[in-house]
Amino acid sequence: MEKQINRIHEVDGIRGWAALVVLLFHTFGEMLKFAVPNAHSSWLTPVLSGNIAVLVFFVLSGDALSSGYFSGGGYRVIDRLLVRRYFRLTIPILMSCLITYFIMFIGWDYHKEASVILQRPDWLGKYLQFKGSIYYFLRYSLIGVYVSHTIENSYNPFLWTMSIEMAGSMLVFLICYIWGRLRNPQFLCIGLIVFFTTIGSFFSLFFAGVLFGYFRKKGYLDKLLLQNQYQYFAFFIVLFIAAVLITSADIYPSAAIFPPKKIIAMILVFCFYTQRHLKYFFSNKLSQFLGEISFPLYLVHFQVLISLMSWLIVKDYSIKGVIDPDAMLKIGCITVAISLLVAWCFRYIERIVWKKVDFFVLKVLS
Repeated sequence: MEKQINRIHEVDGIRGWAALVVLLFHTFGEMLKFAVPNAHSSWLTPVLSGNIAVLVFFVLSGDALSSGYFSGGGYRVIDRLLVRRYFRLTIPILMSCLITYFIMFIGWDYHKEASVILQRPDWLGKYLQFKGSIYYFLRYSLIGVYVSHTIENSYNPFLWTMSIEMAGSMLVFLICYIWGRLRNPQFLCIGLIVFFTTIGSFFSLFFAGVLFGYFRKKGYLDKLLLQNQYQYFAFFIVLFIAAVLITSADIYPSAAIFPPKKIIAMILVFCFYTQRHLKYFFSNKLSQFLGEISFPLYLVHFQVLISLMSWLIVKDYSIKGVIDPDAMLKIGCITVAISLLVAWCFRYIERIVWKKVDFFVLKVLS
């Protein structure tokens, strides 16, 4: 009988809030970049830092994928994760791209018209510039998303992270397989973090997550939770990072490839793990709900942006003849609410499909 591995609630909660930040970034920081000037207030920078939120995702993946091993599951739990990983990512990706294909097929994609109104042809206007087909939809969803993703050929351009996620997952499994065979595996992990951070690779974040999982196993995180002086220090660090983001005014970078942002993501996750009040916040019911729908939210909000939100923008502009910032702000809020609802529904359906597929996938294990 396999040992039951408990979920780490703060990991789910942090992932949920990170997914919400990505949604807010794409809605207000990208779609409404010029239409709602108030969205560019420097005070909103921490909740519109979508690129840092994506980096946080990668740290959490490294932790979550290795946590079963460090919790006593051994190689058996890594075996299970390995054989399931492709299907665990691909099934929801396939469902997400199917929604996009359906929207294109019935003509509900209004993003091209909206991109002209919002002066975002350089971003929104670049998407889905091809004629949809069943063959290409399946090819992209099943393999292209991992090996040949570009903005021009994607049924969901936000899935650029999936190739990194898949490769990073394999690296996490590899280091778990060799961890027990090394005398000081934590030093190898630290070395990999330093090396990949220095060359600007996203893989440093996965290894940081593994290291944090190891620290949890050794009890280091719990010790820090009990040290009152450290609690003030960790909270101050989070506030300091928020202040840096606010004063930097660098809300909308084109790509999150610079080492400082990776270091910020690692520090934030570590502080979230080891600061009592922050850990409690990310473990509450709201955070757990967001964590439950985090991956679906990441997968489906693109479809809401190109259909409902774009349609509302086109309709409002056709009536008024000008961009109404207040109306655009309301449309943005509606988009966030609908995206959360769609993600919840998506999660319910995806869970049913995954259970059926998982039953057959695990048959390859003895």
